[in-house]
Amino acid sequence: MSNEQRQHYDGDKDKEFIIASFKKCITEKREMDKFLEKIIFPFINSKNYNILDASCGIGHLSYFLSEITKESKFLGVDQTKYLIEEAKKLCENKPNISFEVNDISNIVPKYSKNFDISISWRTLSWLPYYKQMLKDLFTLTKNHIFLSSLFYDGDIDFITQVREFKKETGKDHFNDYYNVYSLPQFQKYAFELGAKNIEVYNFEIEKDIEKPPIDQLGGYTLKLENGKRLQISGVILLPWKIIRIDL
Repeated sequence: MSNEQRQHYDGDKDKEFIIASFKKCITEKREMDKFLEKIIFPFINSKNYNILDASCGIGHLSYFLSEITKESKFLGVDQTKYLIEEAKKLCENKPNISFEVNDISNIVPKYSKNFDISISWRTLSWLPYYKQMLKDLFTLTKNHIFLSSLFYDGDIDFITQVREFKKETGKDHFNDYYNVYSLPQFQKYAFELGAKNIEVYNFEIEKDIEKPPIDQLGGYTLKLENGKRLQISGVILLPWKIIRIDL
């Protein structure tokens, strides 16, 4: 496993908290997930595709998207075993969705150019860096890559490590990244990998989200005078963008 794709979660530490956080995406669909459905709909509706859900968590995206493209087959891959166990429970009645415990880099030889569409959702900014993950997605994908991450419009990367002392994973070391990547540099690298076209969608949330406890990271909103909302976690602004890469 490369340094860019090291274990995101530290064994079973904070397992129940992490599972509960993911399950909220099922009971109340996130605004960003709804935005993805709107963007991806014309590309998958009534299609018979192979779709990769990279770093899938508990598989909620595959669960929802399978209702749009019922003839397509989904493969969800995540390196955290207990999340894949939860994903299998969630999708046990959906025979067109399967899951695999693995690192994305490890599946490249087996699935090279196997997927019509690949999705990497809310993952890249939590890695030490994005290049290896993006390179792997290009190798795995034939037509389109959809991803979401934090991006800055200028030529600056912001690499931020955080340590939550209230969590088991944060007691001994920094436990997460909140990286904001240079959009121009990201696009440049994607074109170097072979992208034919890149579309960028700014995600502006339209609902209020309450601030979590002061010792806990988690996205919340701050409404401005013009009606728009800033998205924040801790002291970090969250400039979310959705990227579509055409191959």
